Amino acid sequence: MLVFINRFTVSGDPLEFERAFAETAAHLTRQPGFIRYRLVRSTQDPHSYANVAEWETAAALREALRGPEFDDHARRLRELARSEPQFYEVVTETDAIRSRR
Repeated sequence: MLVFINRFTVSGDPLEFERAFAETAAHLTRQPGFIRYRLVRSTQDPHSYANVAEWETAAALREALRGPEFDDHARRLRELARSEPQFYEVVTETDAIRSRR
């Protein structure tokens, strides 16, 4: 599994960014290899967001980011925010159920 974290600094209206991101996410969630995502907003800075997405493989994500339809989404997001994308691999994980065992 690949974890993709993209930090966004929004230059304009945060709600406009959220709407544009929702449109982009709707496209990406239909792509092969997509598992899940969360868009989170800083509690200290309403213009600071992060997308935390999980994909089956890096190749699946790269394929999803190709093509004119995604290019249109990416262009719109770039108009609204600066982004800092990074790829991560899971080193360890737990959840409440596992930690109580």
